[in-house]
Amino acid sequence: MSELHEVLAQLAVFENLDREEIEVLAVGAGERTFAPGEVLYSEGDDPDGMFVVLDGAVELVAGFVGGVERVFGTVRSGQVLGLLSVIDDGARPATARALEMTRVLAIDRATIVDLRDSAPMTWAKIISRLGNQLAAQTRLIVEQYRQNIAWSLEVSDCAGINLNRVLTDSVSVEVELVNGRSVTGVILGIEADATGHELLLRSDDGRLRIIPYRSVVQIMAARADFQPVLAE
Repeated sequence: MSELHEVLAQLAVFENLDREEIEVLAVGAGERTFAPGEVLYSEGDDPDGMFVVLDGAVELVAGFVGGVERVFGTVRSGQVLGLLSVIDDGARPATARALEMTRVLAIDRATIVDLRDSAPMTWAKIISRLGNQLAAQTRLIVEQYRQNIAWSLEVSDCAGINLNRVLTDSVSVEVELVNGRSVTGVILGIEADATGHELLLRSDDGRLRIIPYRSVVQIMAARADFQPVLAE
């Protein structure tokens, strides 16, 4: 058995495969090394395979309006990233970037697709293992999502004020943005979107503006006589 075969056989996600199945998988696999900060793949890229981290660590990062980035998880030795490329044909949902010198085993998507079509039993064994990791990563992303919402409320000063009062009284506010600019106007509502929440603001020039929380540094009442009421 070659060194690559031995590496594959020792990984938890492939430990229930027999020798012949490992050999099929090894055809489209190869080791790659990434320096700190180097990108394995970018958000929006077409899926070209999955990676198993052998040594090091990779962070999963998503970009938002205003150039803001948020880390949604870290993949370490023995774990897999790019799992969705095994399941569907959708674009990469996040950027994978090495946190330190990282060695990975890259498995070509064509090999994975061929395995799914030609050896369904082998495919089922792999999916049963990958499903556990995908579930764990999903739970991690959900928790990170909750933390991001809390962070957005905190930096925008919305955690301690009664937004219902701001909306009901049509209080004029000044919204400071991450790009250094500010927008003044009246908040018309707060809506949920795929990345968190958005402010619907009618600015002083009469325009309707949609501002993601991640672009907000802080929200200040522009009316001097308005006293924010703490949320109960």
